[in-house]
Amino acid sequence: MKKFIIAAALLLSTGVTAYSLSTKSDNTSAPVNTKQEINNLKVNATAASPKSDIATAD
Repeated sequence: MKKFIIAAALLLSTGVTAYSLSTKSDNTSAPVNTKQEINNLKVNATAASPKSDIATAD
């Protein structure tokens, strides 16, 4: 009985997976603009510079 339940669950999950993969989805992704992505990833050069408005004991 246990083997029958496992086999039925396996067949059911396989069928659901096959159905979901075979149906057409309209999830079209936008084209990737690499120059825009590179500009978004650039680090601001002034972020690592010392702050002039912070008072130090030196």
